[in-house]
Amino acid sequence: MQQIDFIVLFAYLILVVGISAWAGRRQTSASGFFLGDRNLPWWMVMFSVVATETSVLTFLSIPGVAYNSDLGFLQLAFGYIIGRWVIAQALLPTYFHEGIESTYEFIRNRWGSFVQRFASLVFLGTRILADGVRLFMTAIPLSLITGWSYPLSIAIIGLFTLIYTLIGGIRSVIWADTIQFGIYLLGAGAVFVVLSGLVSGGWPAIFTSAGESGKLTMIHFNFDGGFAGIIEHPYQFLTAVIGGMFLSMASHGTDHLMVQRLLSCRGIKGAQKALVGSGILAFIQFGIFLILGTGIWVFFEGRDMKANEVFSTFIIEYLPAGLTGFIVAGIFSAAMSTLSSSINALASSSMIDWFKGSRPDRYNLTTSRMLSVFWAVVLVGGAMLFTSEETPLVEVGLSIASFTYGGLLGFFYLGRKAPDIHRHSVTFGFTIALLTMVAVVKFTSVAWPLYTVIGLISMVIASKGFEEIRISSET
Repeated sequence: MQQIDFIVLFAYLILVVGISAWAGRRQTSASGFFLGDRNLPWWMVMFSVVATETSVLTFLSIPGVAYNSDLGFLQLAFGYIIGRWVIAQALLPTYFHEGIESTYEFIRNRWGSFVQRFASLVFLGTRILADGVRLFMTAIPLSLITGWSYPLSIAIIGLFTLIYTLIGGIRSVIWADTIQFGIYLLGAGAVFVVLSGLVSGGWPAIFTSAGESGKLTMIHFNFDGGFAGIIEHPYQFLTAVIGGMFLSMASHGTDHLMVQRLLSCRGIKGAQKALVGSGILAFIQFGIFLILGTGIWVFFEGRDMKANEVFSTFIIEYLPAGLTGFIVAGIFSAAMSTLSSSINALASSSMIDWFKGSRPDRYNLTTSRMLSVFWAVVLVGGAMLFTSEETPLVEVGLSIASFTYGGLLGFFYLGRKAPDIHRHSVTFGFTIALLTMVAVVKFTSVAWPLYTVIGLISMVIASKGFEEIRISSET
């Protein structure tokens, strides 16, 4: 990167922190800090949801997916839309009717504080590991592009993110997410323009070449290999759509990281529009980055490359000075939106699920900010413990949600369909779901989009089975 690139990058960082801090000023309560007084416009929440789920891994690796295959990933994104529509109709009205502040208060209202804190603990553990690893993975391309060390890259992201998160809470986070969403899409648009100039004939020629090579294929109705061929191929139509639907139901219906944003809307209608709209917007966003990957494939003439290196290599070798800094700002945007959301969601779950009931005197703005600092240190410190992208925990951290999402979704399914089931039964069922997922991942070749489905089914069956045994033993 040249001097102009660093100027662009730090101008972006100062702008985002300044605007977000201004938007979130005058915080007076813990509820306002975590839910923005339930007065945020749905369209900003929609942008925030999409920005939060767009980690740097998504920003950099989705072009690589298309580079090495085609547009089949969009089948998964189509499932995301269906899953979010289901959650908007089935769970969001219940959340607003019960006036919950944490997703896991839904569980408390059915099985008590013990199960609520159990689910919250799973959420906290998942976020710590998965987002700590994502933050470290962000440092890899940043170090490659900027020349900074891993710890310096992590520290800069963490410092600027913590400033506005600490000042304004969720209101600042959502304002920043909205700005950051625009930044990395503008960066993608700039790459579109650059590619058009680099390839003779521009985008019409790119689409022609890609189409002739099968790179624009989106739907895969491949039934070769029978049932095994379907469940083992992540981008087979049925596997991708069904898996994407259940994954989205779990991530956007039970994960407090996402649900917290929806609860900050002005009402149920706004939250529903934000959730369903985020699915449509995510589909469009994935399409943009996949097409970019296809364009880069045409430009590179299909040479062999690792998926995660495709976009980074193009940025380093072919973007002009100034624009490189803007794209790096886009990488920072993706990283900061995920990190700020994690900090605030971790602090929110800690406060509401652990302090609010047992220590109501600590339910205040000061404690909320102290918890935010604590979780920022945990995430940044944890990310700095990694020294190599070959660390085995990287794979564990990136896939940990696959182990827990199905079971968490089971809590909410049973909470609606069988709220009278005993708390011991659901905790047993969740434990069985975790063990089942370990076995599935370790000993089978089932495609990852189906992990949530398997976890949900095993959770529900085990819970109901244990409940029948418990009732029989009592009689």
